[in-house]
Amino acid sequence: MKKEEVEVFLSKARGFEKIAKQCFDDGIYDLSIFCLEQSAQLYLKTKLYELVGEFPRTHDLIKLLEILSSFYRNEEVKNFIGKNLDLLAKLIDAYITSRYYTRRFYREEVESAFRILKELKDLLRYD
Repeated sequence: MKKEEVEVFLSKARGFEKIAKQCFDDGIYDLSIFCLEQSAQLYLKTKLYELVGEFPRTHDLIKLLEILSSFYRNEEVKNFIGKNLDLLAKLIDAYITSRYYTRRFYREEVESAFRILKELKDLLRYD
């Protein structure tokens, strides 16, 4: 059952990533970055589920990474957080602002978010 659930979570993460690309190509940057944040969240929660059989009910990417560092590639995860703290915070903001505020995101911000998602997937060893 666990393997099937992991595949479902990975499918959802990849789906949000695909939607993010479509929105980006259409110039809908607000939704694109929201979908990138959702994708990152799901990739992190999937890795935690793989490792410990559960994941916390939080949307905070930094918190998820901090928890992950206790179980997986400790120094690399901590370095990833330190190197990308500003952009991780921006992704957290994207989740909140897309739902409750009118903040607009710009092409360059979303391009950076795509880069960090790729780095995160490499860290987690997801394709």
